[in-house]
Amino acid sequence: MQIFYKLIKGNYTLEGNSYISYGIAAYKYDERKKKRVKLLYIEDITLNKKKLMRLVKDCNDLELSLVHIYDVVEDFLCN
Repeated sequence: MQIFYKLIKGNYTLEGNSYISYGIAAYKYDERKKKRVKLLYIEDITLNKKKLMRLVKDCNDLELSLVHIYDVVEDFLCN
């Protein structure tokens, strides 16, 4: 099963202050239904869109298995 990762954007509020943050969504293509199926959303990871876009690209280029996405995000946040 081929997993595809995509950058997602969200508007959030914390202590009365609004901000835009980015996350990752994971999808697969369902051949029977002929449509994309959402598997996972990890929202509000970072404010740095450019840096997260590179991570999403790497996940797709390396065909990251879905079981590793939480570890990858955790490593991303620690760096």
